[in-house]
Amino acid sequence: MSFDIKIEGITTHGKHGVYDSEKLKEQLFLIDLQIILKNETVKEDSISSTIDYAKYVEEVEYLVSSSSFNLIETLAEFIHSKLKSSKIKKLIVTVHKPNTPLSKKTQDISVTYSG
Repeated sequence: MSFDIKIEGITTHGKHGVYDSEKLKEQLFLIDLQIILKNETVKEDSISSTIDYAKYVEEVEYLVSSSSFNLIETLAEFIHSKLKSSKIKKLIVTVHKPNTPLSKKTQDISVTYSG
């Protein structure tokens, strides 16, 4: 038995990419989180016994906007490392970059990192 929390489509902007132009102007990123809590985490009907969803959304927005990486793979791993906590059994982070140089040929490009 486990609690699986999904926070999908966190809309944020950042400067991530291998091309110089991607470092100059902020781009749209959509972040999905799947958080699997440890079984013993939620023991009462209180926010203190789980995670605060609003804080996770705010932290993702901050992490994407205040950092810069060449690869969205690195961004996904960075977000994961900053969000992992003792209450979490498994965390899955997906970074979507819908507006890339390949946008005319693809709907979306995304990377998922889990652990």
